[in-house]
Amino acid sequence: MNRYSLWTLIFCVTAFVWGATTRSYGLDADQQAVIEAYKKPFEGYISAVNLLNEALQNAKTDADVVVAADKFCDSANDFVDQFNDVRDRYRGSDILKSMDNDADAKKAVNDLMGDLKKKMEDSKPTFDKLVAALNKYASSAGIKRVRDRLAATFQRVQLITF
Repeated sequence: MNRYSLWTLIFCVTAFVWGATTRSYGLDADQQAVIEAYKKPFEGYISAVNLLNEALQNAKTDADVVVAADKFCDSANDFVDQFNDVRDRYRGSDILKSMDNDADAKKAVNDLMGDLKKKMEDSKPTFDKLVAALNKYASSAGIKRVRDRLAATFQRVQLITF
C-alpha cells in the first residue's frame, strides 16, 4: 500500500466521523442515553489516536512503530465492534425514530458530529507521523505486515454506517 492509498483510507475515516458533543438541550433521559451510547465508541477511537500519537513520538525503531500501529488497530477494531453493537441496539427503535422529529435531539447530534469532526481534523498530524514512520521503515517485514493491517482496519472503519 502506498502513501496515497493509506491517506485515502485515513480521509475516508475522517469523513465518516464528520457526521456526532452533546450539550444539555431539552432531551429526555432516553434521548440523552442514545446520544451517549453513540458517543462512547468515538471517545475510544479518539483516545486510540492520541495513544498512537504518543507512541509515534517515542518510537525509535521499526519495531516501536509496529507495536504502536498494532495497538491502534486493536483499538480501532474495538471501536467498530462497539459502534456496530450500539447501532444494532437502536436500529429501528422508537426512541431513534422520535429523535428524527425533535429539534433539540437533532441539534445535540449535530453538535456531537461537529465536535468529532474537529477532533479528527486535529488528529491529522498523528496520521502524518504514521505515514512518515511507515515510509521511513518501508523495507521492514513488520512494517509491511502492519501496513496491510492498517489498511484493513481503516477499511473496516470506513464501512460503518449509521
